[in-house]
Amino acid sequence: MANLSRKTLTLAAGLVLSVMSANAQQMREGYVDFGTNSGSEKFHELLKTWTPGSQVTADDNFFISRVKPRARFRNEATQVRLDLNAKNDKKLIAWIPVNNSDFNALPNGVFDSEVFSMWSYVTHWGNWTSPVGRIPAAFLDIAHKNGVAVSGVASIPNESLPANWKTMLDGMIKIGADKVSKFFNYYGINGIGYNSEFTDYSGTVDDLRDFHAALVKKMKPIDPVFENFWYDGTNDGGSCSFDGGLGSHNEETFGDSENVRTSLFFNYNWNKSGLLDRSVSYAAGLGRDPLDLYAGVNMQGGEPKLERYGEHWPELAKRPISIGLWGAHSQNMFWESRAELGSSDEMKQFAYLRRTECYFGGGNRNPVITPEIKSFHQYSAYNPNWFGMAAFMTARSPLSWNLAEEPFITYFNLGNGKFFNLNGERKVNSPWYNVGMQDYLPTWHFWFANKLLGRTAADVPAKGLDAQFVWDDAYFGGSTLKVFGTTANEYLHLFKTKYALKKGDVITVRYKLNDGTTDLDLVLSAEGSESTGVAYNLCKADRVADANEWVKQTFTVGSDFDGKTLALVALNFKNAKNAEVLLGEFSIVRGNYATPEAPKLDVANTKMLYNGKSGMDAKIIFNMPNNKVAGEPCYNLDVKTSHFRLYAQEEGKEPMLMGTTTSWAGLYYSIPVTHINAKVRLGVSAVALDHKTESTITWSDYMAPASYVYSDDVQSNKTTIKPNEEFTISYVDPEHPAAAKWELVKDGKVVKSGDGKSWTTSLEEIGGYDLKVTGTEYAEDGTAKQTTRTFASFVQITGVSTGALPEIYSLTANGGEEEVSLKTGESVKMAYTGRDADGSGSQGLDLKETRFGVSAADLGLVGKKSYSVSFWLKINSLKSGQPTTLFNVYNKQDAWPKTDWGWMWSQLGSDGSLDGVTFRGSDTSGNNELRYKYANTKLPVGNWVHVTMAFDYNTSGGLRSDLFVNGVKQTVTMWNRTNGSDKTTEPGYEYNVYNITNGQYLCIGGPLHQRYGLDGVIDNVVVWDKVATEADAKAAMGDLNAKSLPEGVMAFWDFEKKATDNYFTSAGTKTVNAGMQDMVAGGGEGQATLTFVEPTYIAGSPFVSGETYKVETKPIWTAKNATFADVTGNGEAGSANVSFRTGGDYDVTLTLSNALGKAEKTFSVIKVAYPTGVDAVESTEMKAYTVGEDAVVEFAEAGAYEVSVYTTAGEQVARKAAQLNAGNVVNVHLAKAGIYVLNVKKDGKTVRTVKLIRK
Repeated sequence: MANLSRKTLTLAAGLVLSVMSANAQQMREGYVDFGTNSGSEKFHELLKTWTPGSQVTADDNFFISRVKPRARFRNEATQVRLDLNAKNDKKLIAWIPVNNSDFNALPNGVFDSEVFSMWSYVTHWGNWTSPVGRIPAAFLDIAHKNGVAVSGVASIPNESLPANWKTMLDGMIKIGADKVSKFFNYYGINGIGYNSEFTDYSGTVDDLRDFHAALVKKMKPIDPVFENFWYDGTNDGGSCSFDGGLGSHNEETFGDSENVRTSLFFNYNWNKSGLLDRSVSYAAGLGRDPLDLYAGVNMQGGEPKLERYGEHWPELAKRPISIGLWGAHSQNMFWESRAELGSSDEMKQFAYLRRTECYFGGGNRNPVITPEIKSFHQYSAYNPNWFGMAAFMTARSPLSWNLAEEPFITYFNLGNGKFFNLNGERKVNSPWYNVGMQDYLPTWHFWFANKLLGRTAADVPAKGLDAQFVWDDAYFGGSTLKVFGTTANEYLHLFKTKYALKKGDVITVRYKLNDGTTDLDLVLSAEGSESTGVAYNLCKADRVADANEWVKQTFTVGSDFDGKTLALVALNFKNAKNAEVLLGEFSIVRGNYATPEAPKLDVANTKMLYNGKSGMDAKIIFNMPNNKVAGEPCYNLDVKTSHFRLYAQEEGKEPMLMGTTTSWAGLYYSIPVTHINAKVRLGVSAVALDHKTESTITWSDYMAPASYVYSDDVQSNKTTIKPNEEFTISYVDPEHPAAAKWELVKDGKVVKSGDGKSWTTSLEEIGGYDLKVTGTEYAEDGTAKQTTRTFASFVQITGVSTGALPEIYSLTANGGEEEVSLKTGESVKMAYTGRDADGSGSQGLDLKETRFGVSAADLGLVGKKSYSVSFWLKINSLKSGQPTTLFNVYNKQDAWPKTDWGWMWSQLGSDGSLDGVTFRGSDTSGNNELRYKYANTKLPVGNWVHVTMAFDYNTSGGLRSDLFVNGVKQTVTMWNRTNGSDKTTEPGYEYNVYNITNGQYLCIGGPLHQRYGLDGVIDNVVVWDKVATEADAKAAMGDLNAKSLPEGVMAFWDFEKKATDNYFTSAGTKTVNAGMQDMVAGGGEGQATLTFVEPTYIAGSPFVSGETYKVETKPIWTAKNATFADVTGNGEAGSANVSFRTGGDYDVTLTLSNALGKAEKTFSVIKVAYPTGVDAVESTEMKAYTVGEDAVVEFAEAGAYEVSVYTTAGEQVARKAAQLNAGNVVNVHLAKAGIYVLNVKKDGKTVRTVKLIRK
């Protein structure tokens, strides 16, 4: 920002109002070719055409693992639980889907993608939505990196073995174990999983057993983690029999010690009396490890069930039988319900991580704290009573290889982000996902204790430190680990290791002290003395927090660890006060590593894929020079490579780093270009094992872009508009051809019109206006057609008295707009002017993605009774990926699936379209649902809209429904029954529809299974005891007097008075309590208890009267390393004094915010001088200063010196080493102006680290 001509940057006032909210660039169909025979049922066809070294498709490199599975090790001295050993330490298979089933774990441009991190508790991942022979390499790589095996799934239907599956199994058997083993070894697949609940009396299952025995014998010597899985339904005789454990009926399928065939995944009723004990004994009799038996857990169905066969988890804990997780078909249960804390991408990621951390490490996210093991199941984000998988197994580690062959390096990066950083510097600002690039993460999430290896809950401070991954900063990638809090003395155990250290090994720790103070030590312990740590100081309590600086500390292994085996890595925080520490790197490097050879491009299959408003998508495929024979796996380690950097370059512009990958192929998303016809070339380099060097970049030719795909979305630059205030409507896509006509419509009449790419106008009359856009609309394939689209309530004009959207007119520092210079500790006065944006109006409720609910029984609606509901609604945002709830009626105490799909449900798409209104069919009809579609109905995002839903029963129990938006009846464009055809006629009464039952609630919003909660505001909620008409709907839009309500209003809530005991009491013919509700999970699948919670009040509809809610504009100031004092102000004017705790160039951002929106403005730049040694430093050993473009270091004493210069992000830009005499001078050239860190070592030890400025 320092290079901008103006010293202020302004964000457009208000939120962009768009008909679509999805910004992420998701993988599109055709980006990666799986192959015509990629499905599991065609695996034999794939094998027929494959020969070692050949390709299934040109995109094979997206499916070949380049990481050999790591070997895990045992060291009971660094376990949390000392009672676990090789005989009773359970294994775990996660037999569950990965990410979203449409692209699985292939790299994409969607930040909100699944980055599983609890690998230390998993031994095998059965990727439920991957075919047997086609698993994304990114997922294989990260699993193998952690020592976890991966397999696909042959999901054979629950019936007599279908002909196509019999053909596949027979074909695979005929091809033979030799070729199948070569295929699996080449691609890095570690087994076959069978969802085996079929019957077969043809002999196929007999032959399959022999095949499995042969396959295991082929694979185990070359792949020790190889393991086949068999769902224990289909038995040795070919019939299907569940819940028998291991016995004579399935021993051949399982195999003995001489012929290991499969591991068995028990069905969910294994808690039957005696089943586990019999199975353990039987396995031992076969010479097999009982830990190859997996007790199945149905995460979706909450099985085993306590009420069916008694205790389960406590009984499993006593026996050496492993754990198998299943659930569900297209998304796993951790992932699909990640919106439980909110639907923003970052909140979903946060909730997903917490769900997995709690489930595996225990509900307190510290494996030391293990609640009592009980027979229940829970996988929510906050579940302190859940004991976790850590109660049954140790956290396993693969960190044990020879450091002479490969260093250990981690940046604590999860494998996704909203940006991509390299060495602390921002390289790209677009979202990304590549789980294959996930770093080695802490062995335990998160083992805190007040002593090293503290293993009891008493060793954990009641109020101490916490840790979590964050996505707002990173040294490498898009995330890092934050440790924060206050403590007197606390250890964070990071890594369980088995590294043989040698003198000269370099250990590096990189961190950022964002805030607060702490003493911080790196603590290492060796095998044989694990509980005795050796401390190396990283930070003193007097260090000034600096959110701009990644601090690098290096330690060279000497006699203290030479020849010893490193067993444990920990951090010790002492005297921490409100500390916030980001971990950027931990590494152990031995010597120097060779720069890899440059990759060889597959020119024919490197291509541009997509071109749109967000940029260009592309694909690159390459290979590494190697001497492997055809069909032999070649790992990155074999070619001296850690990973690959992916570059893009627009013709005539500088190259850009777009991301990284471990695969020999890459996908680019949203490459930024200056114009839509720009030519782009793609490049790739191989990064050395120590990450210090990279090969030359191999470039493609400049390629013409794909055909441009226009976005038809439209937007307004303001969401709250006053009479006669100008606003601008435009296409979101600046390249979109001009509209033939923009029209604003009120009460069916066009009141203003214009044309062009954008249109600026104003309106005088208060109210809502529909927007009609006539112009060219484009399909995804580029097909164009002339259309007229209508957006309901797109523009709303509200009265001045209700408040306004803030605007910032001026922002100054010390009275001016020019750059300001000051010293550390000095303050500058920031001041602003703006518009009067305060006011008052009706009071509404902020849904915050929870639900507003009222009991149907309290309203007298149980049974088949006609009624209607009306409410004002402002949708703040809608998310993509799954629909958002609108209005639903259900009972969370019902049996699944009625818990989440009760009497009726309605939901919105990401563009505000009404996905439909659905009524459950009666039980006797087998749930023959009644479904209404409203293809022409869209609710606006950001503006107020009025909704009325009417439910009409006739005397015979037939049901029909009407929907009114802003008092206008909406057209049902299609309706049907589950068992019937689609119809476009006006729906009449339909029968065999479910009815409202006791316990059900009428709910506006709220999260339900595979549906987000509604992020919005409601006001003036009405329940009618009749079928509302269009006149009733219009009446509900106006001012309703609680003392004189329209006929038929049984309950009315205006929220003008605050809730009593968290509920509101209605006016109307019935006195009923309603309010905001949250749900506490518990019971069977989907079950929960709804409880009233404290509501959040916010500005309500501006189209109904009220003065309860005060719209007050307040300033919020932000800047790095800053302290703000004397903050005053409102919408019109204000000021604050700001000082900075350390030197640097800073931006100060002002946000004026009220209930209607916000405005932002940034002042750039304030230059803060360092307190000492900014341009020069002197000491007894040396003197350092800058002259022109050089750093000059004069030495007062003789010695062996090493001078290194780093950027403030930690990237080394220069290094010189020499034997010097007293008075010698070293010059280091600094190519660019900026702040640098100068490190001087004498005889291998740091003597000075100082900051220098090259002006």
